[in-house]
Amino acid sequence: MNLEDVKDRLSSEFRATWDRIQESGAYNQMRDRYENMTPSMQKLTIYGGIALATLMVLSIPYGYFSGSSEAVGEFEGKRMTIRELLKVSREASEVPAIPQAPSMDAIRGTVDNMIQAAHLLPEQIKGTQSTGGSGLIPTNLSEGGLQISLAKLNLRQIVDLGYKFSNISPSVKMADMSMTANREDNRYFDVVYKLVALAVPAPPVIAAEPEPPAKKGFNRGRARSGADE
Repeated sequence: MNLEDVKDRLSSEFRATWDRIQESGAYNQMRDRYENMTPSMQKLTIYGGIALATLMVLSIPYGYFSGSSEAVGEFEGKRMTIRELLKVSREASEVPAIPQAPSMDAIRGTVDNMIQAAHLLPEQIKGTQSTGGSGLIPTNLSEGGLQISLAKLNLRQIVDLGYKFSNISPSVKMADMSMTANREDNRYFDVVYKLVALAVPAPPVIAAEPEPPAKKGFNRGRARSGADE
């Protein structure tokens, strides 16, 4: 079918459609109303019809444009969300893992060794006692606490012991430290250190993947080669 045949077919279909429209009662009624209008009203009706047809034609690409704009906006939002998630995941992977806290007995033993290494006098060591943790840390995130009471320390001893206590383990934190001037000699201070062991959850255990079953054909071939040998 060439171009002329297509044009003739479309022309004949258009004429048939136009004839059916002219035979309809609605068209005849509208034509009678149009003929009874004044010339100015007829012009106004024609312009209104042209404007309505133009609006209908333009609404089609506008609908596509509006839908594409919404799709682009949704895509940009999802892309930004994915970027933020990847950034958070990368930052989380770069944070070093915190080891589990030592037991309270191990912490107490480490503290006693540090106090002995500081060469304190017996009257300077008031003792250590276990506590329930700290009010700043929820109980479900704490394994317990330790209170260390020392007396007649100078500023150098206070700083050195505080530094050592705070570096026992990454999961052992110094929650509080209080200093008061010694009653006998105000050049020295009575100090109370409070340590808290954090409850670090154990890393999840990843089960090993089961080995895939051997293919029957491969096993049969191996058995046949063994028999041939």
